[in-house]
Amino acid sequence: MKGSLRGSYTIEASFVMALVLWALLFSVQSAYRLRDEVVGAMALTESAERLSHNETELPSEASLWASNRAGTPFSWKQYEFQVRLSGNSITGKKVKAAGKGGQWSLELEREVFDPENFLRMLTLVHQEE
Repeated sequence: MKGSLRGSYTIEASFVMALVLWALLFSVQSAYRLRDEVVGAMALTESAERLSHNETELPSEASLWASNRAGTPFSWKQYEFQVRLSGNSITGKKVKAAGKGGQWSLELEREVFDPENFLRMLTLVHQEE
């Protein structure tokens, strides 16, 4: 065997492999962070919708329900959800929801579904005509 191989191929291959593994790690971390943000947003939105349509559920129960629904995130320690009601039956009630975790945060505001009040307002409009 006359020819000899140099060790530079091994060094170059180890450099390329380190770059590939770093890119793979970065992709997985980004996917986990995106998953945690989507799960938090969906749990918060679903909790606000449930509270806006359910007259018997309390805001504290809605916050607890969102925390249970979201589970444990991969990218940060835990989610923090706050769901509360504001307004009155004349001006209209609103559900205000906020969630955060790590660098992610989201705030929502929904009108409470109130068909009885809508029908009352509609009959007032028809009576004035």
